[in-house]
Amino acid sequence: MLNSLKTRQGAGEGSAYIAGSFFVAGVLTYAFQSASFHVLGKAGSAPLTLLWSATFLSVQVLWIGGTQTLGHYIAERESRGRGWEPVVSSVRRWQVGLAVTFAGVALIASPLLTEELFGNAWLTAAFIVAVIFYAPEYFRRGIFNGHRQSLRLGAQIVAESAARLLLAAVLLAFGWGVFGPAIAIVIAPVVGVLAVRPASVTPPERAGDAFSTGNALRFAGPVLLCMAFAQALMNGGPIIARLLDGTDAQVGLFAAALTLTRIPQYVFSPAIGALLPRASLVLSTEGRGAFDRFVARALGVVGLVSLLMVAGTWMFGGWGLRLFAGAEFDASRAVLVALATMAAFYLLSDALNQGLFALGQGRLAALGWFVGLLASAVCLMLLGAGVVERVAYSLALGTFVAAAVQAVFYLAVRRSAGATEGR
Repeated sequence: MLNSLKTRQGAGEGSAYIAGSFFVAGVLTYAFQSASFHVLGKAGSAPLTLLWSATFLSVQVLWIGGTQTLGHYIAERESRGRGWEPVVSSVRRWQVGLAVTFAGVALIASPLLTEELFGNAWLTAAFIVAVIFYAPEYFRRGIFNGHRQSLRLGAQIVAESAARLLLAAVLLAFGWGVFGPAIAIVIAPVVGVLAVRPASVTPPERAGDAFSTGNALRFAGPVLLCMAFAQALMNGGPIIARLLDGTDAQVGLFAAALTLTRIPQYVFSPAIGALLPRASLVLSTEGRGAFDRFVARALGVVGLVSLLMVAGTWMFGGWGLRLFAGAEFDASRAVLVALATMAAFYLLSDALNQGLFALGQGRLAALGWFVGLLASAVCLMLLGAGVVERVAYSLALGTFVAAAVQAVFYLAVRRSAGATEGR
């Protein structure tokens, strides 16, 4: 009983540390975005927003699988007194392979990326380097999550966000234009990794079993699919607007509205991602009933946050956008509420994902995102509206469908487990 209480207290304290740290990091990130929009303007900020979207779409798809794999299996092995070094070595090997593959493909595609997306070869280079530099940063997040070193995880993200803001502010002040924030995006993850190192941990009681790259990929594969589908919805908006022949002004406006309405999602999404090792620990040490209660509490908090963010956007979205980005940024209330709704359903889906992953049902989570992406694509093709409205409404529908499908899957798995235990 005492150990169980300590586990719950540790999980709650860790979640509080993470939430607080990511709140600070979110404020710093939005200061970076706001300064860039104010200095560069609606049309001038378009290349930067495309760089930001492409970078973090790629980063999430490529590296979050390693973060989740490390967090899940290190926490599981540590709770059982078994060595986790085989997990770390396996994930490191396949992340190096992914980095080499990405670099090769991106270099081959660089002329196309420059012509169709970034419009400048230096921004294309910044994109490639930034994605690679984020590999060790996300690897370190997985180590922190697995060992439940919440303070260090938060400190790393704060250091990264602070470095990005300070460097961008200095370079913008010296008239570097879009290249100032672009350089800051590239350098920030390096600062985060160098600034905070993992704390020492108690050595395991027994050596760990072998953990092959195949085992890692079997767990991380669904995570990678989830990230690919989810990030296409969440970070792909500005890129989609560009591919639909949106002007620089339309791309800049859409990106500013998207960034503003996702403020709670930026703050809470990393904290939700950190739920996986805690959910795995609760499931392995306290059983299915405690796990279901843990997931229900998480969904309750996320649902409340989601409701508040949509209501806040309805009341203050237009004013907030002009304050955040500048007077020339003016989007309709319908667009702003649609984007806030998209962020809200993303948070709910993300929380459901952690429950499905902990239960070994990552494929169902990926399928839910895929169905949502299909719904968004169909809406995008059929909807007759302006570029900004068309993209916003389609993405909102896609995240709603994804959350609904994943909720059905989670309830079905829960009902099936209950029926099995009742036999």
